[in-house]
Amino acid sequence: MSIDRAVGHERISHKFTYDTLSYDAGVHYQPCVKVSFYFKKLPDVSYDHFHQHWATVHADLTVGSKPFARHKVLRYIQHHQSPEDKERAKKYGSVMDYDGCSTLWLASWEDFDQFINSPEYAALSSDCDHFLDVSSITLFAGHDMIAFGKATPGIEDSDGVTEYASGG
Repeated sequence: MSIDRAVGHERISHKFTYDTLSYDAGVHYQPCVKVSFYFKKLPDVSYDHFHQHWATVHADLTVGSKPFARHKVLRYIQHHQSPEDKERAKKYGSVMDYDGCSTLWLASWEDFDQFINSPEYAALSSDCDHFLDVSSITLFAGHDMIAFGKATPGIEDSDGVTEYASGG
C-alpha cells in the first residue's frame, strides 16, 4: 500500500541494523522541550568581545536570574562559532550565518512561556545590547529523538543506541 508522503509516512524497504530504530519500534521523543536561539554579534563588536561577554556576564546574569530557577531551566548551553569554525565547516556544506546559539532545556512549553514572558527575563534581555544583534535572533524548537547515546539522567527518559554496529 502506498501512502502520499505529503500527508503521511510511506515506509520503504529497509533492513534495520537496530530494532530500536525500526518502524515497528516507533519514534520516541524526549519529554524535555529544547529551544535554540541563533544570533549574530553586533557589527561594531569584536568576536573576542562577543564570545567573552556572552560566556561570562550574560551567562552569569541568565543562570543567576530568578526565572531561571523558578521555571526550572534544566540546562543552558552556549554554542560558540568562530570565523575559523565557519570557514572550516564550509567544506562540508552551507554554513548557517550566525555567530552563536543558546539552547534552553525546560520540562514543558508552559515553563518556557512563563520563563520567556517574565519581567526579569525582559530585564535580562537588555544585556544583549552589549554584544548581540537582537534583530538577527532566529528560533528552532522541539524535542530530541536520541538515536545514539545515553539520555541525560533526570531530564531525558530513554537512551538511544549505545553500542556501535559490528564492522564499524
